[in-house]
Amino acid sequence: MPMRLFSSGKKPGSQNIGQIFKLYNGNILKSDKLLESYPEQGDWDRGFSDHYQTHLKALVDEFEKERIAAAASARKKLVWLTPLFIIIPVIGWQLVVWEFNESEDFGGLGLLFTAFSYTALFWFIKKSIVTYQNSIKNEIFPRILSFVGDFIFSAEVADRVYRYKSSGLLPAYSTETSEDNIIGGYKGVKIELFETHLKKWKKRGKYSRLITVFNGLIINLSMNKKFNGKTLVKQDKGSVGNWFSKKFTKLENVRLEDPRFERTFEVFSSDQIEARYLLTVSFMERLLELGEIFDNAEIQLCFEKNNLLIVIPLRKPIFEPGPITEPEDFVDDSQSLLREMHLIFQIIDTLKLNMELNL
Repeated sequence: MPMRLFSSGKKPGSQNIGQIFKLYNGNILKSDKLLESYPEQGDWDRGFSDHYQTHLKALVDEFEKERIAAAASARKKLVWLTPLFIIIPVIGWQLVVWEFNESEDFGGLGLLFTAFSYTALFWFIKKSIVTYQNSIKNEIFPRILSFVGDFIFSAEVADRVYRYKSSGLLPAYSTETSEDNIIGGYKGVKIELFETHLKKWKKRGKYSRLITVFNGLIINLSMNKKFNGKTLVKQDKGSVGNWFSKKFTKLENVRLEDPRFERTFEVFSSDQIEARYLLTVSFMERLLELGEIFDNAEIQLCFEKNNLLIVIPLRKPIFEPGPITEPEDFVDDSQSLLREMHLIFQIIDTLKLNMELNL
């Protein structure tokens, strides 16, 4: 049974509405349940306990004080602004009634007011939390990553999705918001990955709004071996969807012998022979496992030139610190980040990208 990335059901650090309302509980300002050492769980974090004691343990007290200060600030704002949670929808409803009675053209002013007000309210409450969590990303994540190799971590990322436009895996978009860039290498393979949120303007009636067209992880693996052609591994969209895919690509459809893989993926390539060498039985099995590991995400790949591009839609961000409502000892942060990097290393090991392909 493959290890699931979100086996606990909720990713640590996700500041949803439920997490915000936990700030009402005064017990979150207590520094209890801090672990004295890092509990190793498997091959993926073996030896990290010593690394934790040397590079992270000394910073626990400092960051726990910052967590309490950030949580106290957010909690104070939440308590003071609580009446607005009732006042905002009342005003919004009054605007809806007024618009129906007084305006010939209903524009949803009350709904817009309510949505904007709640968004501004939660942004104001979360501001101190975001500042605290970004400090963990910038100061703690690099220390964790140093255990697995010479990696560079950047919380803020300039637009870079355009680099992968030729792959054909990413949808057309209008805006890009990317974060959490990790750059490094493993067994001679260059690794670059980041999370990105792509939106596109969509017109509805007289108004236009931004809608999400992709939210997930982009991984690019660069190697010394150059592929002769281009091979795409895309999600199977059924007979109609696959027919349209074939109409809009110059690549040939590749039929494979694994029935389970064929039910999940559709393969296109400019080089049938190369595609069959790449898509070995072990490769197909591993790719199916990866989909399960990432919560049954619709993983897609592109082999082109000397790169393997992996696109993974995600329901939750994966490179996030632990929640503000729990004491901070960096154990959950370390386990999450090490598990995620281990999965990427498994991709490289399984696909044997560091080895010469018999093409």
